[in-house]
Amino acid sequence: MKKFFLKFGLALNLGAILLLLIAYLAAYVPPDSFWPIAFFGLAYPYFLLLNILFVAFWGIQRSKMFLISTLAIILGLTNFTNTYQLIPRLHSGGSGIKVLSFNVHGFRSDLRTSKVKSPKFVDYFKSNGSEIICLQEAIFVKGGKLSPEGLKAALPAVDFYQLASNGGNTGLITLSKFPIVNHGEIHFPGSSNLVLFTDLKVTGRQTIRVYNCHLQSYSIDPDDYSVIDDLGSSPNREQIKEAQKVSFKLIKGFKLRAAQSRRVAEHIQKSPFPVLVCGDFNDTPLSYAYHIVRGDLKDAFVEAGWWTSNTYNGELPSFRIDYMLFDPKLRVTSYARDRVKLSDHFPIRCRLELKD
Repeated sequence: MKKFFLKFGLALNLGAILLLLIAYLAAYVPPDSFWPIAFFGLAYPYFLLLNILFVAFWGIQRSKMFLISTLAIILGLTNFTNTYQLIPRLHSGGSGIKVLSFNVHGFRSDLRTSKVKSPKFVDYFKSNGSEIICLQEAIFVKGGKLSPEGLKAALPAVDFYQLASNGGNTGLITLSKFPIVNHGEIHFPGSSNLVLFTDLKVTGRQTIRVYNCHLQSYSIDPDDYSVIDDLGSSPNREQIKEAQKVSFKLIKGFKLRAAQSRRVAEHIQKSPFPVLVCGDFNDTPLSYAYHIVRGDLKDAFVEAGWWTSNTYNGELPSFRIDYMLFDPKLRVTSYARDRVKLSDHFPIRCRLELKD
């Protein structure tokens, strides 16, 4: 009986390893060519946990079988470190340019309350004194402290700003202490999402290009969350139909981000200056979009972060989907994810120094 039990456990273990190995492929297989792999990448933390449990199981059994899942985990070590940082890798000092990236969700938490005259967003921006601020899903309010002019006036560390939109009153805002000497936009076919890039003169002889990115979202409505919750308890035909709609939205998001990420990566490659890429990618560290945009850039979380730094604050499971990527000619000295509940995202901050 014990022999049968162990053989059954080994079969399950091999299945868990196969799922984990398929998940690793999500960073390399374009979802607009073959989308099913992207779902495996999304489930990577769960497949990883399953294999860790098998390592523990075989360890308790004092069996060498613990090596098979261990080797599978080691094979994807880069994916692990992109997702988890078990030991803080902080550089000494913590000096440099203060950078903030935040999907502000239309400033809704202030605009829907009586906080417009004394917005909590402004209080938060003031508290960290950031010198480069990249905002996504900002509403271009015409007046008041949440307007672009109002933000600039309210923040002592900011003197310049640039906007980008696809024709509506929402989009991207990049605020800066440093003069903006050039700017431009990257638009994507069939999408309202876009990227704003600004060239900032940070010293008399050094310029950096800052990309403020908002890649394709899944466009899942609040009503869809209840459908996902109900699937665990004897779903009926209508719920299955609604779940299929959610799946179609996920697939559409995967495909659009694939093309968008390639476009952004091509633009980054042509930059005449060291780059800083900030924003909401709407995808996890084990995704094609992250892998393509990152390229040879460094990830501020990987270099100086701690634990997971999950940035999504909505109804669905939380993942790290907001990023700060930077040129190797720059150096990160600190990184933080602030758990301020002003949006459906948490803001991320870092300090960057220019290498000599």
